[in-house]
Amino acid sequence: MELRCPTCRASWRGVTICGRCGAELSAIMRVAVRAWELRAAARAAICTKDGADEALALARAACRLHTTPEGQRLLTLALFATGHSAEAWALIEQLPEYDQLNLV
Repeated sequence: MELRCPTCRASWRGVTICGRCGAELSAIMRVAVRAWELRAAARAAICTKDGADEALALARAACRLHTTPEGQRLLTLALFATGHSAEAWALIEQLPEYDQLNLV
């Protein structure tokens, strides 16, 4: 999901003030950074011996803040790693690249 200005819906360009309408975007930037931090922690957790449950919780939290295709793929991996394969497959079907996989 691309970040947009909540006021005028202009694409976010990584600045604190919207170039179109002048809205203050610092809060959006903090949310995006926090979601990135959660995804980074989930990636680190999933690489540890007993970190799958923690990775799942972190990946879910990141997706609640800011859903990205990369975050959805990480969540899918964490779902598989914790035995939630039905939910993982349902999420895979929502990914943009699913149609290109020819899994049917």
